[in-house]
Amino acid sequence: MVEFVLILPVFLLLLLIAVDFGRLFFTYIQLNNIAREGAAYAAANPTVDNATLTTVAVRESNVQAQQGEGAVSATATCAPVACSNALGGTGAGNTVTVAASETFTFFTPLIGSFWPGGLQVGADATAAVAVYAAGGGTPPASCSTLPPVPTFTWQSPDKVNQPLLISVDASGATSLPFPCQNITYEWNFGGASNASPPDPLDPYREGVTQDYTYGASGTFNVTLTVTNSAGSTTSLVQVITLGTTTCKTPTADFTVSPAAIYDKKGNITNWSAANNGGQGATPFTFDGTSSGFMSDPACHPAWAWDFGDGTSASGTPTPPVHSYAHAYSGKTVHVTLTVKNDAGTDSKTFDIPLS
Repeated sequence: MVEFVLILPVFLLLLLIAVDFGRLFFTYIQLNNIAREGAAYAAANPTVDNATLTTVAVRESNVQAQQGEGAVSATATCAPVACSNALGGTGAGNTVTVAASETFTFFTPLIGSFWPGGLQVGADATAAVAVYAAGGGTPPASCSTLPPVPTFTWQSPDKVNQPLLISVDASGATSLPFPCQNITYEWNFGGASNASPPDPLDPYREGVTQDYTYGASGTFNVTLTVTNSAGSTTSLVQVITLGTTTCKTPTADFTVSPAAIYDKKGNITNWSAANNGGQGATPFTFDGTSSGFMSDPACHPAWAWDFGDGTSASGTPTPPVHSYAHAYSGKTVHVTLTVKNDAGTDSKTFDIPLS
């Protein structure tokens, strides 16, 4: 016990030192992420002032901050042409390097005594400048005549519980071969989010996919701007409404074609199943687009078909053409459409007698 009591303070000191250096390593990783976030923004905005650049980059810090860290600062440096001289300098080949730094304070007094004012920790990241200066260079002809074609899809992943959350995806945007490939995807969501305190650059994001939560319901102009490596830029705007409507319980409805089979005299006969050779079956077309309250993609509409013969289809209001095998000749099959969204479920069944 005496030996344990004597050695315990040493163990505790070593533990605190290990924790402190673990915190230091975490801060270094965080600064690398901050620098990369800043470089991605500065690639398309190389003349941005350092205060704005710090605001953009520090978003990464806000979700990873820990005790003992000082304020983060970020600076941009362009080469070989200075950032302030021209957007993109002379065109392709100019790079921007973003350096992020902060002061780290140790919790262990023994370690902290070596850096009484805190240890300055930094990291940097470099990206190719994605824009051309006016008169600063001429993009390759193929890039100027074939600019990017931005396109994006969006959805509200959880309209019931998070009605103001939007997910956007620009992976379908056309990208040209090198050297005109897409290198930046910039978003302007057109409205402030629920961030607290508000971020002056909050509606702006970079990346192929993004999630964004608005601070209030409304109609917003969401803008995607795609830039290729030669500086050709194209934007696309979609008008999106969130939080102003609620999902309603769907009503299942569908039509069957042909509606009936007529003989030469104009009398209605039964629909036909396939004969033993697999020929002669009536091809049926089903269309469930008349179902109610299934048009809002934010309500996550889902379609499920049961053709009454052990086969099914899902994911579409208009399934592939369907025919019935000879084993069902003389029987009545029950075709059921089940529709579902975030507000509920409904079904409809249609009977088909097969001759």
